[in-house]
Amino acid sequence: MSHPFVCQMPFSLVPRAVKENQREIGTYAAGALFSVGWWFFVDGMVFSTTQPNFPVRVGVEDYLPGIFCTIGMLVTNSIDLSLLRDDHFGYSGGSSLAGRAKFTLFIGIALIAGGLAGSVASLAIKYIVSGVTEHYIYCGMAVILQTVLITLSSMLLWVIHNSEAQGQYNFVLD
Repeated sequence: MSHPFVCQMPFSLVPRAVKENQREIGTYAAGALFSVGWWFFVDGMVFSTTQPNFPVRVGVEDYLPGIFCTIGMLVTNSIDLSLLRDDHFGYSGGSSLAGRAKFTLFIGIALIAGGLAGSVASLAIKYIVSGVTEHYIYCGMAVILQTVLITLSSMLLWVIHNSEAQGQYNFVLD
């Protein structure tokens, strides 16, 4: 059998050490993304308080997007994937645990999406529409960076902890 490629050596895209410690590396990477996101937020808030005559008033609307994303991350990652795969609902006398888990996951994702939308709205309303100079827009961008990094952290943690056995992929073709 002839192959269309010249190089026929099998390459392992992921080194063996990474495959063996996939969950630990993913957990540490998610924690790093989460902490860097909050670091950007704290840096932006410190920058706003140290600047004389800062043109924008920093209020609770700057804190809420990150708090919503963090709560959404906690809610989303507290749900086991096996609960979502259960097909029994409370309508036919079965357990309504799957329906509750799906509703809880929806609430968590809604909190994350609300945090992302709130950070973009805060940047647009407080910094861009009001005509703040480019030097001060960093504070609004810090809130967006915070929510994006927390969201990426949540997604990474969800994928890593809800994956099947390490190095095992189960695909079903009909």
